[in-house]
Amino acid sequence: MNRPREASNHMKYSNISYKPGAYPDNDYGGGTPPNYHPNRTALDIIAELGSESNAHGLAKIVASRDTKRKVIWALLVIIGFTAATLQLSLLVRKYLQFQVVELSEIKDSMPVEYPSVTICNTEPISLRKIRKSVTKDKSEELRNWVRFIDGFRFEQMSFIHSIRAFYENLGEEAKKISHDLKDMLIHCRFNRELCSVKNFTTSFDGNYFNCFTFNGGHIKKNLEMHGTGPENGLSLIISVEKDDPLPGTYGIYNFENNILHSAGVRLVVHAPGSMPSPVDHGIDIPPGYSSSVGLKAVLHSRLPEPYGNCSEGTLQGMHKYRNTFFACLQLCKQRLIMSTCGCKSSALPDLPTENVTFCGEIPDWEDILMNVSGKVVPGMFIPTPALECEERMQRELNNDRAYEMSCQCFQPCSETSYLKSVSLSYWPLEFYQLNLLERFLNDNDTEHFMNIAYDYLAELARKGHDEEMSRNSSNSSDWSYTNQDKLKSKAASDLIRQTMLRLNIYLEDLSVVEYRQLPAYGLADLFADIGGTLGLWMGISVLTIMELMELIIRLIGLMFNVESDLPADEKDETHTGQKRVPAPKTHNGGSAPHESNYPDPYGPPEFNFRRGVEQPTN
Repeated sequence: MNRPREASNHMKYSNISYKPGAYPDNDYGGGTPPNYHPNRTALDIIAELGSESNAHGLAKIVASRDTKRKVIWALLVIIGFTAATLQLSLLVRKYLQFQVVELSEIKDSMPVEYPSVTICNTEPISLRKIRKSVTKDKSEELRNWVRFIDGFRFEQMSFIHSIRAFYENLGEEAKKISHDLKDMLIHCRFNRELCSVKNFTTSFDGNYFNCFTFNGGHIKKNLEMHGTGPENGLSLIISVEKDDPLPGTYGIYNFENNILHSAGVRLVVHAPGSMPSPVDHGIDIPPGYSSSVGLKAVLHSRLPEPYGNCSEGTLQGMHKYRNTFFACLQLCKQRLIMSTCGCKSSALPDLPTENVTFCGEIPDWEDILMNVSGKVVPGMFIPTPALECEERMQRELNNDRAYEMSCQCFQPCSETSYLKSVSLSYWPLEFYQLNLLERFLNDNDTEHFMNIAYDYLAELARKGHDEEMSRNSSNSSDWSYTNQDKLKSKAASDLIRQTMLRLNIYLEDLSVVEYRQLPAYGLADLFADIGGTLGLWMGISVLTIMELMELIIRLIGLMFNVESDLPADEKDETHTGQKRVPAPKTHNGGSAPHESNYPDPYGPPEFNFRRGVEQPTN
């Protein structure tokens, strides 16, 4: 078939509206027929964008001429899409795990927060106060308690004879004979400045009774240090009040207690504002030595949700303390004992908001001792069911940590801990003991047991002075010290060293080691891996996603605008089902005849966008 040359020049255009010369400018102004609108379908738009897409597999499907090639590329695209989907799901799952890594960093040239320092006398009861109370006949209740525990039998005999049972049953009377800091503290110096009892706060512990904390004020008050060494730290000289017992009176040694029955102080170095735990975190400082405790600060920075479950704020039920994981667990144990046994334990932190009695309390012990009911027999068995419940709960909680899940205790987001190194040296030297006692003892306190040591040393000093004067006058080199003088000197020196200690707590390094948590797999890592996965399996990038968005927008536009954009004559054709094909005019104004084989008067387009290739020309 021979077609006009003029028409064949336009076969390579896919749309008649873009064929040059199809509609002369002098007839239609710009070459566009007035009643023509491209009747494009969704498949046309998908095929067009698919052939132009950066996703190579999609372009191959659209542009392939052979059906087998289309099927092969379609299978490859499906396989790639499946693999990419599986790998993407693994990446998203990895991101949603919110794993963290911990990095360590050394920070220099910054002030270091000085810790709270808590000291407790390892002997909870002051024998000096007991001696005074016995002398003044004010210890009747104490004597009755001793008679009670010696005259009857109990299931938990070890606990009944302990210091905890003494406190749980005598309460305020037991506190009255505990140690006071004004009796213990001889000298205090911090950062080259004098300090006193006013710089300490008092707390109570069921095992050590009164404990005293330096820098234990409000949690917002930070005490920062800019120097290292003992001269810039806290230096304390303490008397542990190791008095001799009254003649014929001796305590009961409890083999089940591994922390009492010793002389010295229990030292706890903890973060400012946190609750001290002398039993669990303390170290023993013995008398007769100068103990140096060097500290190195360690800062822990943890991530909150969703990477972790750290928490900020104060302890629930004890808002004066900062939240720590250990203290929270201790309070949780106390609540579990209270809910199960209906009583509380003196070995755990006391909740001031809960008004319950101690498990070891025997409410009517004085009536039993006085035989008020008339049914008491000496040596009879006294049941203590609440105490038995507490001991059973303590064993269960110590052997099974499953209870921690219900406690909802979390590590603080920011926490400071301190590494400790302890060293000891012999103290005080005998040469300085007399002057030390002169500065320590109060002239008005004539009943203090240390006066005996002072009297011995002062007598020997006067005698030595007299001997020195007489020796100089007579040119004699003989000393008249007797064996008794030497024994007194040794006894006085031993009494001082068994009673007094010096404690230095200081920073040995101003560099802070920070352990900081960081996200192990962040959002940027997820996007990078998503891009790599899509590029590996599908050849898809961000621009390809933009192409997909363009396709969606065009399909939506096609769905909503196809009827409104059709010319009036095409709307009529839509309703009647008959298509009107206008006869284009020729250059001379006549109508060009068209062949019945082609609805397009210029013949079929040489490029079919459904196949992506040009049609062969005849």
